[in-house]
Amino acid sequence: MIVFMTDWGNSHYVGICKGVIRQITDAEIIDLTHNITPYNVREAMYILDRSVDYFPEKSVFLVVVDYGVGTARKAIAVETEKYYFVAPDNGVLTLVLERHQPRKIVDLVNKKYHFGTSKTFHGRDIFSPAAAYITKGIFDDLGTRLPSYATVPYRKAHMSATGISGEVAYFDRFGNIETNIPFAWIADKEQVKIKVGNKAVLVPVVETYADVEEGELLAHEDSTGYIEIAVNKGVARERFKCFEGCELEIIF
Repeated sequence: MIVFMTDWGNSHYVGICKGVIRQITDAEIIDLTHNITPYNVREAMYILDRSVDYFPEKSVFLVVVDYGVGTARKAIAVETEKYYFVAPDNGVLTLVLERHQPRKIVDLVNKKYHFGTSKTFHGRDIFSPAAAYITKGIFDDLGTRLPSYATVPYRKAHMSATGISGEVAYFDRFGNIETNIPFAWIADKEQVKIKVGNKAVLVPVVETYADVEEGELLAHEDSTGYIEIAVNKGVARERFKCFEGCELEIIF
């Protein structure tokens, strides 16, 4: 199985890459999402990490969120105990490879396994064929071994006697603020004081959006076990004027 993720939206690029894959393998192709915000590696990094464990072992994750296409950044494939990943070496695999440790990393330089030579469509010419060949048992021959991979710096969630710190991971399409703080850390609270930048707000901890009045802020557990900050039928992102990667604190 190939799990396909890009920032291409409703574009013919997606279909072209699937056509290339189908010329090499009959493996099933699942679209994880093609609606990553353009060039947003941090958003893709979090969404990938929160999605992988829902897929069968030996799935190949084809991730093309690639602001550096045509530059010196490497194109890589990674083998872990459970999964394979094919992606630009720009940090998009940071989180998932913390949990799924790499066994092998290869630089996809073997042109025998490329489909074409475009400088700006590596998704078609390098990444898609690599993912397809991996489903056929080909990995080592795709390129040369690498000792490491690029990472994106981020604020790991941390708890102290006075509170919790973490970061805004990304925003969903409703403008909800997805954090990297486990909900279990506040599960026993009825309300928490959330600080982003210079703004601190007391927010109720609830189970669903409808547990507060329309337009009111809330904190609850998202579907992957992390704290989500939302507004019932509103946009939390606008309330805090925050950005992905900015520090978020919960003050006890």
